[in-house]
This record gives sequence, C-alpha cells and structure tokens, in this order.
Amino acid sequence: MLEVLESPKHLVAMRLSDDLTASDITAAYYAAEKAVKSNDRVSFFVEVDPSMKFTVEGLLKDLVESVNQIGKLKKYYRAALVTDKGWMAALARVEGLVFSSIDVRVFAHKERAKAFAWASETPEPIRVPVEPEPSIRFIQTTSDNVFAYEVDGRLRERDIKKVVEEMKPYLQKDDKFNVLARMKHFRGFDLIALLDDDLLRVKFKAASKLGKYAIVGPKPWMRNLLELVNSVTSSEIKAFDVTEEAAAWEWVGAQQALLAE
Repeated sequence: MLEVLESPKHLVAMRLSDDLTASDITAAYYAAEKAVKSNDRVSFFVEVDPSMKFTVEGLLKDLVESVNQIGKLKKYYRAALVTDKGWMAALARVEGLVFSSIDVRVFAHKERAKAFAWASETPEPIRVPVEPEPSIRFIQTTSDNVFAYEVDGRLRERDIKKVVEEMKPYLQKDDKFNVLARMKHFRGFDLIALLDDDLLRVKFKAASKLGKYAIVGPKPWMRNLLELVNSVTSSEIKAFDVTEEAAAWEWVGAQQALLAE
C-alpha cells in the first residue's frame, strides 16, 4: 500500500508497505503531477517498509508511468530513498546516474530523519540556459560584389541560417561575387548546421556565382581541405595567414569599410 505523508508543498513524501499495486502507482504519480503544477521544482521522499513488495500489475504500471515522466525531469530536484533493501538501493543509484539532472540519494532506515530533512530543502531555481553569442559577424566592404564575414567561436545552426540570409542578395545578381572569411577563433561546427536545407541550396547556386573565396587565418587542417576543394571547383579558393589579410582584401577587390558588426 501507499501512504502519502505530510510534507512541505514542494516535497512529495510517501511510505510504501505490503503489496504495491497499480492503483498505488497511479496515486504516487498523481501526487507528483499535483506538486509539479503548483511548484517550479519538486523533490521526493520515499520510505520503503521491509514488508513492501511489487505485484506484477504494479510493476507494469510503474514502467508505463515512468516513460510518461521523462519530459518532466527538469522539474525534479531531489529524490531521497529510505530502504534497507540492497537491490532497491542499487537500482536507485543507477537511476541517479541515468537521470543525472536529479540528485538521488539512498539512506538506511536509521537515517530517516536525515533523509527527510535533506529532501525537504527548498529546490534551487531551474537554471535558464545562457544563449551563446552569435559566432558570425558580418563585415562592411567597399564593394557591392564582395561579401565578408568573421567567424569567432563555434558555428551553430542559427549562425549558418544568418549567413544564408545575408548571402541571398548576392546570388540574385547577374555578376559573380567574391567572399572574404576571417577565421578569428574558429572552434568547429555543429554537424546539423551543415545539413541545413537552405545552406545546401545556397551552396549549389553559389557554385556558378562565386568568383573568389579568400579565407584568412584557417586552421592547418582547413587549409589542406581548401586546397583539395580548390582542385575540383570552378571558383578560386585561397587561404591567407592572419598577417596576410591586406593581401586577401586586395585579392577579392575590396577593403573593410567598417568594423565587424
């Protein structure tokens, strides 16, 4: 059976004993759902009496309900399990590794008070992920036929989409255009970004529109790749060291008009 214990509003506390049935599992998850609706984050305290044992029906119900909770994991803060059952303690520790966002700790029955106090502590607020700064900065040039940009960081999908949007007007011109890319601190790219549909279409269209492509400060592996690509494309691709940036601008036929945006 399942007994819901009195606890702070952000804590779902319960004691399990005797046969744990499907209806008990439903009651446990209902209590969790109710707590989640009224709190940003919730914690759990589960005391397992030595007499507790699952029924087959209860095990199946627990499996189904567990899958339904995956999307709510960020709302769960701590889980304290009080038990002297070795297999249950081991299972809880494994779950703590798998669901690493939840702090799962196992306590013996003699530590019940300590476990309840730990689980009752006010949860820390959910951390809002910091949006990284854009890795692409566009450079104003002195020529309408020269597109220039600077890479500073890791290229992500949103960076690629921005480049695609900025380059589209150049692809609509009758004349060919040149590109200068300054690799300030290039830290790789997200593979999904290179598979963007718009990017693939732009690459295909640019094959006939791109005249010269100057890359300033490429990594050694990138320089080797560029030399390989240059041998199979109609566009001219040339790598320049950082100290040769002036020569790169001269090669594409423009100058930097303003600082990078």
